[in-house]
Order: sequence, then C-alpha cells, then structure tokens
Amino acid sequence: MIDAGVLRAEWTKFSSIRATMVLSLATVAVAGTFGWLFSSAAANQYASATPQERLDFQPLDMGMRGLFIMQLLIAALGVLVASSEYGSGTMRASVAAVGRRGRLVAAKAGLTALTALPVSVAGIWLMYVASQTTLATGGAPYTMPGDPAALRMLLLGPLVFTLLALFGLALGFLLRGTAAAVNVSTAFLLLPILATASPGPVRHFISTYWPNMAAFQTVSGTSELPAWAGSGILVGFVAVMLITAFVQFNNSDA
Repeated sequence: MIDAGVLRAEWTKFSSIRATMVLSLATVAVAGTFGWLFSSAAANQYASATPQERLDFQPLDMGMRGLFIMQLLIAALGVLVASSEYGSGTMRASVAAVGRRGRLVAAKAGLTALTALPVSVAGIWLMYVASQTTLATGGAPYTMPGDPAALRMLLLGPLVFTLLALFGLALGFLLRGTAAAVNVSTAFLLLPILATASPGPVRHFISTYWPNMAAFQTVSGTSELPAWAGSGILVGFVAVMLITAFVQFNNSDA
C-alpha cells in the first residue's frame, strides 16, 4: 500500500530535479525524432526496392525502430528516481522522515510508474504518428491505428516501457549511483542487439527469452512464446529486481 503523503513528497522531489524533468521531455522528443528519421530512411529504401522487397516491407517495424533508443531513456528516468537521492546525500533524511523503508521504496516505485507511463504513452504515440505520416508522405505503405499490430503497440507498449523504468529504479537502489546504474541498464537492454553476431543457439535464446526482447516480440506479435509467457518474463524479472533492491536497501545503511 502506497502512502499518499509519501507519494506527494516523492513527486515534489522528482519535479524539483531538473534532470528528471529534462529527461522526461527529452524522451518524448527523441521518440518523435527517431520515428521521423527511421521512416524517412525506410521510405527512401522502399522507393528503390525490388518487387519482393516491397512485398516484405513492414511499415510498423521500420518506423518504430527508435524504440530501442527510447527504452534506454525511460530506464534512465527510473534510475534517477533513486540515484539522485544518493547523489545529493538526501536518502538518509528521506528514510528518517518516512520511518519505514518499505514505504519509501513503495512510494518511489509508485512515482516511477505514474511518471513513466504518461511519458511512454506520449513517446510511443508520437513516434507512431511521426513515422507512419512520414511513410505515407514518402509514398511507402503505412499502418493505420486500427490495425491489430498498431493497437498492440499503442496500448501495450507503454506498459512495457513502464516496467523498464521500474527496472531502472531497482538498479538505482542496488548500485546507488547514476552512472553505474545507467551503464548497466544500457548494456543489459542493448545486449539482444549486440548478440546478433553470436552463434545461432545463443542468438535465438537471447532474442526469445531476454526480458525486454520477450516483451517487445509479444507486443509486435512476432514472439514464438504465448503472449502470457512473453510478457510474464519481463514482469517476473522486474519483480525479482525490485524485491532484491528492497532487501538490500532494508538491510544496509542509507
């Protein structure tokens, strides 16, 4: 149960830190920019593509490739919710004010979800509009909002990104530093891309079962796993990370 007073105090801290507000706005701006950039390149490729390449053209996938960049920013936003207090030296005062560490962790998790969700909705929807509009303007195929794949992306994508922000929050508690937590989250989230050069079995395992990839493939409808399993991997992983972060936070000095 999240204490409303503690949650309000967390919002006051969040909104008073320039980095968190700038990062929230930057996430949305970057999403729109990459939606336009990737779809512009895709439209140019489509113009000179062979008939078979045009048949294989996937407008939603081509226009939403910037999600792999956006996930890094939303995870960093979660990191800052915890690490900014370690950096400023106010974590001990926050623990003393709240009394129970579990209430503080719950409030920070609630704040992370409540801020990451609208940022994710704005970013993903802006990327979708920018990318599909650019494809249509460039004479390439595009996906309408009523398409089942587009609906899954627009409705479920923000939930996946909110979970990634909670993953960043857990790293912020565990590593107690912004740079270390952001570096670890970036390496973890980009590993599936880097693993494309690995041997086949390793590449298949990572592309299927790595938490963020399992969720992305479920949302895009390309996962070989049942929908509950693909999304459940990320949910379970984030839950384990948050529990681990709480246990460490509860048993160590603030």
